[in-house]
Amino acid sequence: MFKTLRFVGLLAISAVVVAEPDQSAQQAMATGIEQFQQGNYPAARQQFEAARELGHDSPALTYNLAVTYYKTGDYPAAEALFLQLLQGPNQALAHYNLGLVALADGRTAEAERWFQESARQEAPETIRELAQRQLAKLAEDAPSDSSSMKSIAQGYLATGLGYDSNVAGVPDDSPSDRGSFFAELVAAGTLSQPVSEHWRVVWDGVIYGQDYTRGRADDTSVVQARAAGVRRFDQWELGLRAGASRAWLGNDELETLVGLSLFGRSGVCPLSDWLSGCSWSVSADQVNGGPDYAAYDGQWYQFEVRAEQNVDWLLVEAFYRWQRNHRKDFQQDEFFASVSPVHHELGVEAIYPVGPALSVGAEVAVRHSRYEDPHQWLEQGTLATQRRRDVRREFGLMAEYAISRQWLVRNQWLFRDQNSRIDRYDYRRHTYTVSLEGVF
Repeated sequence: MFKTLRFVGLLAISAVVVAEPDQSAQQAMATGIEQFQQGNYPAARQQFEAARELGHDSPALTYNLAVTYYKTGDYPAAEALFLQLLQGPNQALAHYNLGLVALADGRTAEAERWFQESARQEAPETIRELAQRQLAKLAEDAPSDSSSMKSIAQGYLATGLGYDSNVAGVPDDSPSDRGSFFAELVAAGTLSQPVSEHWRVVWDGVIYGQDYTRGRADDTSVVQARAAGVRRFDQWELGLRAGASRAWLGNDELETLVGLSLFGRSGVCPLSDWLSGCSWSVSADQVNGGPDYAAYDGQWYQFEVRAEQNVDWLLVEAFYRWQRNHRKDFQQDEFFASVSPVHHELGVEAIYPVGPALSVGAEVAVRHSRYEDPHQWLEQGTLATQRRRDVRREFGLMAEYAISRQWLVRNQWLFRDQNSRIDRYDYRRHTYTVSLEGVF
């Protein structure tokens, strides 16, 4: 679930209060900072404006007031104050925030110019890194200006080593209660080609492999290829993607998926003007199980929505995922097992930059699963019937260190705890991975 951190929000509000003779102005300034930290931006704005009217005049007040204007959507006022800060010692920071204001106001080309100013070599390293990430995100989003007419190719490579305390080639099946070290490799590539002012075509592919030291039976391999048409509507991107993938478990073919996905993403979210980004997707796939996995034949449907918000330096992303499987299921004599669950999953991920090169993060998720038909099996000569329902809790920690602009080292620990109404599907699983990842 973790991904490379992207900074989208404003820098933290300044907590510096410069001593002034008027104690009322100082109190208004301090109250404004307190209200801002509680997320009450209109009240913070009122207090900062009161401090200014009472004679408080400092770069800290100007900066804090500019941030509250941004948070309350008054972009012209925020821009006017950030322009005042261009003459001070924090010129690069002012350039960067002017870029954020222009971006929020829909002036993408102007935002790009401000970010380029704050990405100059003489700017502080932290500001330069933030600006470079914004410029990379603008290129990735391919807005409807001259940059959208350029082809964009990108590659991703990751190799890692780790340990799995409960190896399970098919995670929703019975746990193995066996631990093993493993090695994994991911190679991916994306090519985005514009075909008109508003349309572009995107091709991408992924190769994934995971090999365990305890034998090949649980080794996993996946190959995927997709193509999408994407159209930009003002601040929204909508697309239709077709794709196919094949997975192997050990030496055996597990399943092949062929399907379509409709998706959308934007930096402006409906029903909320404080989120910094959101996306949604609806997918449907036809599934064909391998020769030994005919029970997996059928269809697979999914709906997912994501939203992200920057709280000062902290990036928080939340998601909801609904998934429905309609499979053939497995039956042999009196034994019947449904492989057709309906999943509901909620999750939250937070990433915090400790320094210019080091970031840490945490994630938590809960998934509820209800299987379509009751399981059936013989227990001490008696036929037992029970509908399977699972609750899986997941918790993870991550730390990543950027070696260069292209390469980073990631440490990730993930814990899953599943409780099922059918005891054989209960399990606990710890996974720890150290990986080297690069973007080209």
